[in-house]
Amino acid sequence: MGKILLVEPLRVVQQAIALALFPDHEVHLQESAGSGGALAWKDYELVILDGTALRDLGQLTPELVRAVQAAKTPTLWLEEDEDQQPPRRADLVVIKKPIEREAFHSAVAELLSPTGAVKKGGKSVLLSATEAESRKGAAKKAAEEPAQESFHFIDLVDVVEEEAPGGHKTKGARKPK
Repeated sequence: MGKILLVEPLRVVQQAIALALFPDHEVHLQESAGSGGALAWKDYELVILDGTALRDLGQLTPELVRAVQAAKTPTLWLEEDEDQQPPRRADLVVIKKPIEREAFHSAVAELLSPTGAVKKGGKSVLLSATEAESRKGAAKKAAEEPAQESFHFIDLVDVVEEEAPGGHKTKGARKPK
């Protein structure tokens, strides 16, 4: 169970994200980044920031951007506008809005798990959501292939004889209603 801080000014989006993460994670809600910024984030394992909503409400200040860049807490940045540049740092993953459930859960899992980091040239690099999803899909496909080869499908082409109302016998497959 991860302790997550969700900085989201829109109550509907707050509830949707909190429900998507429940019961696997403990989610704390905050409507603005607040004055504490990154110092308050150190108590959490993950911070989720809605960059688009914060920008639209005038809460995405240069100070907040610097705090996000300096923070050591893994961060998930939600962004709608492709023209906007989110802060850049090693353990920050950007998810495009509207949020896709699988990409979102994959990014959260990668940021929260210590095994989400992949060693490249001696350095620990966090996978992006798309890389994690493609690796997860490839591993799942490889794991399922042997099981599917040993599984035999049955064709349901037998003619079923039924007794219709009134005592008449009919032949044929039952039609779905």
